Amino acid sequence: MKFCLALLISVLIGSVAFAEDWQAFMLSDALPVVTLSNEQGVVSVSSGDGEKEPQMKNPKAALFMSAVLPGSGQLYAKSYWRAAAFFLVEVTGWTLYASYKQQGRDIESEFHSYADTHWSEAEYWRYIAHHSGIAYSEENMEKLREWEHTQFSHGLHREKDQQYYEMIGKYHQFNYGWDDFRLQYPIEITHAEMTSQYIVSTNRYHYESRRNASNDAYKAATTGTTIALVNHILSAVDAAWTTHLYNRRLQTSVRLEPVYFAGEPQAFLTLRTCW
Repeated sequence: MKFCLALLISVLIGSVAFAEDWQAFMLSDALPVVTLSNEQGVVSVSSGDGEKEPQMKNPKAALFMSAVLPGSGQLYAKSYWRAAAFFLVEVTGWTLYASYKQQGRDIESEFHSYADTHWSEAEYWRYIAHHSGIAYSEENMEKLREWEHTQFSHGLHREKDQQYYEMIGKYHQFNYGWDDFRLQYPIEITHAEMTSQYIVSTNRYHYESRRNASNDAYKAATTGTTIALVNHILSAVDAAWTTHLYNRRLQTSVRLEPVYFAGEPQAFLTLRTCW
């Protein structure tokens, strides 16, 4: 149940000396008056001339609105600066996502093209053939792949997928496929020697740096979506609270009350608040 407290503030508005003046005062336009209903969540504000005043807002509706589009719940509660702030964060988050996502794709296309130019799959299989003792030919490819799997921790993918481009730059076993590596080291170099000496050719190093740059851009894009997600949650909670505050303001009214003082009708300013 809501309790209302009428506080007479000792501010004398004016004296009404005659009955006809009192009647005129009472018939004049009234200031807004809060009207309460026992129905839960229903409170309306009306004025003496019958003009409909702003209604209370639904905090749950505001929460849902901002959960879908940050700032919309605050706009619904007429909190325009809050609405603008949450909407701006939303735009910023998705702008970061789109920008870094495209940057990641551009760099990815760049290092794919670089690998296709400077890394040779045929030379890699020729290296495998030399160390396995299996002749390098189309007919022996399955045998070469089987030997590769028994000797190394990774096997080159048949398709040029994401793992294909990751492995050729990440692991030493694929060193011989890089063109500048073949210019510096003979085919007889073993995987153990490459690993122990941590041999990385210039082209392979550049390739890995560009692949890492692409991954960093994708991570930054993910940060953008995280910002947007957190913004949805915070905006939804804030919208519900802002709507609650909006309703609290509607539950407080100021009006003129006729009061007899010293035998004469006087107008007193009355604050009416509910909680």
